[in-house]
Amino acid sequence: MTYKLLSVKSDVLLAVYKDKMTKVITLCTSKGGTSKTSIAASLLDYWNKKELKVAGVDADPNCNLTRWLDKGSLKNIPHVAQTNEGEIINTVENISDNRDIVVVDIAGFGNQSMVYAIGISSLVVIPSRPSEDDVLEALKTKQIVTNASKLTRREIPYKVVLTQVKAGTLVVEHSLKQFQAFNVPLFDTAIAFRTIYQTSRFSGETPITAEPQGKATKEIKALAKEIEVQLNL
Repeated sequence: MTYKLLSVKSDVLLAVYKDKMTKVITLCTSKGGTSKTSIAASLLDYWNKKELKVAGVDADPNCNLTRWLDKGSLKNIPHVAQTNEGEIINTVENISDNRDIVVVDIAGFGNQSMVYAIGISSLVVIPSRPSEDDVLEALKTKQIVTNASKLTRREIPYKVVLTQVKAGTLVVEHSLKQFQAFNVPLFDTAIAFRTIYQTSRFSGETPITAEPQGKATKEIKALAKEIEVQLNL
């Protein structure tokens, strides 16, 4: 990562953030496979059905969020894929017009897109599975947020959400203790491992539409409400 390039962007990042009433929520971690795209699509679906004006930005080269939103009932959610690191700020800026919320899905590895997206975020959500490797990667992502805060000269709020959780397992307790030891803020809501995310994706749905009364939907709604409180939505 080239610090000189990032330092040139610092004033731009700060200006974009201050100029926007739109809430930009970035889901990111340097660890892949943490359900960040499942959460991004589900949150967009939930808020869209609440008649909030939402949009998605897919900054992952695999374009998983784009493929998900290109199908079924999710087609009406505005979204754009942007894998050019140098264009991520402009892309978020452009799609933010007249939007309440923009959700950004960043690739599961450290890159400049991650730093730029974090730099213009209202909130950073760090998904983490309850495992030692995932916790360590979440802590690395936390450090990236800290560095972006210094770069933009403002405090960028962030929280970890535990994902793919299996109730009653000791590894969940150990993971929580590790995060608490490092003073990492956590959402009260945890996202359990549920196959509905995979099955609903085939038809261009999320648990919100596929199982409106299901457990996965209740978890997504609870997470969304926590975010709404955090951002005064």
